[in-house]
Amino acid sequence: MIKNFDRTELIFKSNSIHIRRDEYKTSNKLIINKDYVDHPGSVLIIGLRRGKILFVKQWRQPVANFTLELPCGTLNSGEETMLAADREFREETGFSAKKYESIGRFFVAPGYSSEITEYFVAKDLFESPLTPDVDEEIELLEFSLEEAFNLINNNEIIDQGTISALNIYKSIL
Repeated sequence: MIKNFDRTELIFKSNSIHIRRDEYKTSNKLIINKDYVDHPGSVLIIGLRRGKILFVKQWRQPVANFTLELPCGTLNSGEETMLAADREFREETGFSAKKYESIGRFFVAPGYSSEITEYFVAKDLFESPLTPDVDEEIELLEFSLEEAFNLINNNEIIDQGTISALNIYKSIL
């Protein structure tokens, strides 16, 4: 159990993340210095269209590979999650939804990041594209829930947010 928070220092700042160094004491009086990512949060969207779920295949530079995942993205400063979900969904899929339903908020990696992702289910889709981010080259794909779980089992979907969201979605059907 942490007894004392002594200080924090901003180490790095960019448009999307900040890295801070915290100094704190543990209950046994050890002084700890660790770096953490401050993140504005993100959204992930399960878009339902004609009995299928919309997925995006896109290049992810940090892992130097294409990933197959549910549409997702980072909140802009001060942006509400429902508005962010609609913006990201439109940018990545070209669709908007008449209804966005939150199915929960979850820490991404609380051992080193403050990021919380809110999962949404998007229903009653209609075309409403926004221009994708400049670094996004996205292929839109559609799979049934059963097909998606086969892709997970075959290690074709390895994004933890996508896997988590699909399992939560399946549990509430």
